[in-house]
Amino acid sequence: MKNKFPATFWTANTIELFERGAYYAIASFVVIYLNETLGMAPTKSTFLNGTLLWGLIYFLPILSGTLADRFGFKKSLVLAFLLIALGYLTMGTLQQFWPALLGRDIAAVDYTLPVVAGIVLIGIGGSFVKPCISGTVQKTSGNNTTFGFAIFYMVINIGSMLGRTVSYFVRTHHGIPAIFSWVATSFALVGLLIVLFVYREPQYQHTLSASALQKPKTVGAALKGMFTVMANLRFLFFLVVISFFWFIYVQIYNLIPLYLRFIDKDAPVELYTLMNPVMIVCFQLLLTRLSKNWTPLKSIMAGVGVTVVGMLLNVIPSLTSGGALQTVSLGAIAMPLSGLFILISIASMAIGEMFASPRIYQYIGAIAPKGQEGLYLGYANLPLALGTIVGAPLGGYLFETLIKNPTGLGLATRAPLMWISIAAMGVICMAGLWLYDRMLAKK
Repeated sequence: MKNKFPATFWTANTIELFERGAYYAIASFVVIYLNETLGMAPTKSTFLNGTLLWGLIYFLPILSGTLADRFGFKKSLVLAFLLIALGYLTMGTLQQFWPALLGRDIAAVDYTLPVVAGIVLIGIGGSFVKPCISGTVQKTSGNNTTFGFAIFYMVINIGSMLGRTVSYFVRTHHGIPAIFSWVATSFALVGLLIVLFVYREPQYQHTLSASALQKPKTVGAALKGMFTVMANLRFLFFLVVISFFWFIYVQIYNLIPLYLRFIDKDAPVELYTLMNPVMIVCFQLLLTRLSKNWTPLKSIMAGVGVTVVGMLLNVIPSLTSGGALQTVSLGAIAMPLSGLFILISIASMAIGEMFASPRIYQYIGAIAPKGQEGLYLGYANLPLALGTIVGAPLGGYLFETLIKNPTGLGLATRAPLMWISIAAMGVICMAGLWLYDRMLAKK
């Protein structure tokens, strides 16, 4: 076939599947592990998971992508998977080695230092994987870049589903630490073996203009580009506005796991959050077709709007006569009423992501100064980093002050205020987008 993808394209996607499988095996339980097993407060747990881990993964690619271009994707991926595997292993075994190292009883140990070390290893490693794999897909897709990235996006979600499913069976039999030390570490080591023995440094397909896709070759050039972008205050305003959307989205892995374990101490959180990739795999093509004639702004605002409505629906269980903790049955499955609405909320986030996420890139390309589209698109993930850095610990703070602390004092929770506060961030995002489009972009 003339447009057949080369072997390296499929190798890169296989590597991505295992890397995402490793991460999503633990994603839904990081804050629960830190909070319930290691005894850290919800605010601290969400800070370490969101601000530190996600901040590194989504902010560092600005620099790590430049280093990967300079030293080669294969070497960078070997380093990345070594760091990731060591990070997951550290997280899963710290209860064994850290108390012994300090010579203290397990109940009297502060695990902050090894947790930070593990998270930094995972975050730095993950920051190299993203630009290397997406760069390989870009280089090897030829004229089929749209289809190539569609496959790449599908593989991410298949990896997400695989990781969560394996995680559920291992966790229920061996406990939370096992999903770090067994599942995530094993997936990462498989990814490393594929990089070492199968992956080949990608070459541009002849149909692509390589010069148009190259990133800066030095860290200095990358930093200069960062200042160029940040000096554009209009664009900076847009990035901040979009970060309010991601502020809501990151609660899937921060506030929502904490709340699910509050309403059900044995809640299978990974099965709840499995709703996100399942929705994307099932409905991405349908929603893309539905919105293909919409403007990028209309699609983004629709995505934010759906997410806001889904978040507000979580208020309903608190208003019912039986309360948020009453049990409802769906066939053979029983769950708290609040759990059912959390499922609906996660589904709405997936729909919002499908409407908004791809079109954010398109919109950034459209508003970037002519000739600087590539530079500006390099910062398309910055709103996710900003939304996580601020949103994760704030979600933990809302849970702590409106749910956990009142319960500890024997008072009623203030769950409706919590969900309304999160949804308000989406309203701010929509208002900011409207203002940007009317007053800044048009100018």
